[in-house]
Amino acid sequence: MIFDNSHFDKQSSTAGNFYLKFLPSADWAVTLNVKQVFNRNNGPFSLVFGAEEALKNPFHLNQNATTKLIDNVANYSLAINHTGRMMNFSSQTSYQSNYRYYEAPIDGDFSPIDGVTIINNYGKDWNNVKAVTQEFKFTSPASSVSPLQWTAGTYLFYQNSPNKQATHFGEDALLLGAPDKNFSLINTTKAEGRGIAFYGQATYTLNKVWDITAGIRYDYEHKQQSVLGEYQKDPSQTPQFPYQPDTSAKTNFNAFSPKLSISYHLSEKNRVYISYARGFRAGGLTQLSSDPSQPPLYAFQPENSNNYEVGFKNLFLDNRLRLNITAFYTAINNAQVPTLILPDAITITKNAGELRSKGIELEAGASFFKGFEITYNLGYTHAEYQSLKVSQGGSEVNLSGKRQIFTPDLTSMLAAQYSYSLNTKQDLNIILRGEWKYLGTQFFDLANTIRQSSYHLLNTRAGLTAKNFEIVFWMRNITDKKYIGYAYDFGAIHLGNPRTYGVTLTGKF
Repeated sequence: MIFDNSHFDKQSSTAGNFYLKFLPSADWAVTLNVKQVFNRNNGPFSLVFGAEEALKNPFHLNQNATTKLIDNVANYSLAINHTGRMMNFSSQTSYQSNYRYYEAPIDGDFSPIDGVTIINNYGKDWNNVKAVTQEFKFTSPASSVSPLQWTAGTYLFYQNSPNKQATHFGEDALLLGAPDKNFSLINTTKAEGRGIAFYGQATYTLNKVWDITAGIRYDYEHKQQSVLGEYQKDPSQTPQFPYQPDTSAKTNFNAFSPKLSISYHLSEKNRVYISYARGFRAGGLTQLSSDPSQPPLYAFQPENSNNYEVGFKNLFLDNRLRLNITAFYTAINNAQVPTLILPDAITITKNAGELRSKGIELEAGASFFKGFEITYNLGYTHAEYQSLKVSQGGSEVNLSGKRQIFTPDLTSMLAAQYSYSLNTKQDLNIILRGEWKYLGTQFFDLANTIRQSSYHLLNTRAGLTAKNFEIVFWMRNITDKKYIGYAYDFGAIHLGNPRTYGVTLTGKF
């Protein structure tokens, strides 16, 4: 950190995963799972304006407001499974929470001036997202000899997202075009969502070589949201007046999503298939920001897609060599495009147009002798907007023909791993692994002006594993390649991690 000659991005994560399993009988199982993850990160947003500056002086920031990120994640689940002669039954109940905030204000202008900071440390009643889900699923028994295999069930959820955040304009805010200095705009958003889905799928084996799969899913979602914007002048701790009165809105979405697949078995383990599936992503309501050109509670519509796929799944040479090839074509309508709004650092989603994506994926693996395995994955994607109109500078801009953001045109990874057993009884093994990863050209803004050319990464890890513990030494980005990890359309750049190395310890008891 140039501002105070300090280090930043000091990350740590502590996780716990606990299981309790109860078997009341041979055909019933009850499993309780508790997961806790505590993530911490010291420093500001690791962003620099402009790709040239970010790559010229990599991992150098000059910001005056630094803090510590607190990110606590909890996941509790209860699974009940029953195996029967006529059908199998399972119930999955879960509760998740994510409490995420910054201990002190964090820099919002990414510079050493006292311009903009973001505050969201308002106690556990805020910025603590909670969700409850419940799924009941029924399936035909695996031991059934019937040509008909089926699955049916229902899924329910409820989510509560109370968010409160202040954008503080400091002593130098006038340099950024603010109308005043030393004041805060406090935005409060209370959002709730609930929904239910019913689904069913069946596969019918016509004969030894043909089978057909058909399914359908119905989704219904209800979303409601209220917003309040308040003005607070320093040094007062109490808002003086609302600049956005307490306002609320609600909306509903529903959709039927069919699926159809036909498979032809070339042999017992080889098959060719073709499938169609209808995709659905629910719409929602926009948040409140300090930008008056971005109205709150704007309802964006659901995103729908038609997905076509043809593939070949193959295992041969006594399972030592495998090859899967898939070609796909996806047509997306009412494409949802997220946009980061500054200085609040919140995301506004809008329906921007139509997107077409096509490509091919290949998965290959070989294991010619015990303990040694080579895997290779290759993916080619051409994703382009057929229509895309966005608002820039108060006017509409046509960006049809631009490529989809965050989508490399080519991805490739070659990995080789060798495992050697030291003690069979103790399940003690030495593992050595090397990876070569290639990512093609990708863009980070809708206008395709922020571009990352193709690059390579090398990773490796080596360690000792056993039944109850694991110790692994690893190194990522061995050649210390400098590249754009992600960026925002307003020009802020975040570089991918440099050469990193460490050790991971895992214990099971």
